[in-house]
Parts: sequence; structure tokens; C-alpha cells
Amino acid sequence: MQGDKKAAVGVVGLALLWIPVASAASFDCSARWLSRTELAICDDTQLSRVDEAVARRLRGFARRLNFGQYLGLRHWYAASARQRNQCETDRICIAASYRAQARFLDRLQHCLEASFSRRACLRDLLIGERETMRR
Repeated sequence: MQGDKKAAVGVVGLALLWIPVASAASFDCSARWLSRTELAICDDTQLSRVDEAVARRLRGFARRLNFGQYLGLRHWYAASARQRNQCETDRICIAASYRAQARFLDRLQHCLEASFSRRACLRDLLIGERETMRR
């Protein structure tokens, strides 16, 4: 009898592993305090995948930056998230925001590969992006 209970608990445990957990890479979709935009991202598998890709790229870049550059990147990411959240539930607007983030990350990749002028390139890129977001 006790063996049957253990087997049943094991089966239930395995079944729980197969339940899909809704989450995007940069935030937990089950959190109560999500914005309307974040809820729209969680509901759309394509937007969720794009969010995961952006977060993955950010983690990769973070390892290659010094602390000051890392803080600049985090500041940029927070500002882009605020700008993205202005889209509310407009999926086209959210997708456009992610495309703008991808273009910025492509320019950042170029800066990181240009080792001879890396510091100036990163500084100019972040300053230019900050000015763009203020408009």
C-alpha cells in the first residue's frame, strides 16, 4: 500500500513537470503586478519569444562589459521597457519596440567587436540612444 502511494506521488510529480509555465525571459508572467503590455506579451507566444531573445542577448553582452558600461546598458533596458509599456496592448507597437531594441543591440554588438574604439563607441551609442528616447 505504501509503495502505491509513493508511485502515485511520483506520477503526480512528473505530471507537474509537464505543465507549461507561462513566462517571458525578462519577467514572470504569473506575477500580479504586470503591466497591460507585459500581459499582452505573455499572451502572445511570438512576442514572448522575442522578449526571451532580447533578454538572452542582454545577458550575453553584460558579461563582456565593465561595471560602468553594464550600468549604462541596464539604464537603457529600463528606459526601453518604459517606452515599450506605453504600447499598452497594441501588439504591432510592442513588436516595433522590440525591433528598435534589436537594432540597438546590433549596434552594441558592432561596438564590442571594434576593440580599437570600443569605449568611445559604447559611450556614443548609449548617449545617442538616451537622446532618442527623450524625444
